[in-house]
Amino acid sequence: MAFEISVFLENKINHLEKITGLLKSASINIRSLTLNSIMNGWGVLNLLVDQPEKAYQLLAESGHSVTMQELIALEMKDEAGGLDELLVKIARAGIHIESVYTRLIAESNMAILLLEVHDVLEAVRRLEINKVKILDDKVVYGK
Repeated sequence: MAFEISVFLENKINHLEKITGLLKSASINIRSLTLNSIMNGWGVLNLLVDQPEKAYQLLAESGHSVTMQELIALEMKDEAGGLDELLVKIARAGIHIESVYTRLIAESNMAILLLEVHDVLEAVRRLEINKVKILDDKVVYGK
């Protein structure tokens, strides 16, 4: 399974660069990210990195408020309607999506949908029953 690193950070100039600089110094590659403002000058940075355990440890040891959580990665068609087609299958499986983002792997022309769900094990079970392919972490991280 894939893992997402989330960092709680203050919305200040160069705070994001402090995070990316730490990851760069440890040769951790960021594959995808989202940054969301949540309240009163604070935000959450969600990262998909090629070495999530190492990134989590590095950021935690550097004093950042960080979490690591499991994601479900699904292949989708990289064409008009590809996302909609996959979302219909997810809905038919009865899965509620908490948050979602994508990653494109240019070398293989593969689009990946990354899902955060409340109960990963149950969602995986439902997806497998509905014959939706779940990608392993090596594909997601590009290893």
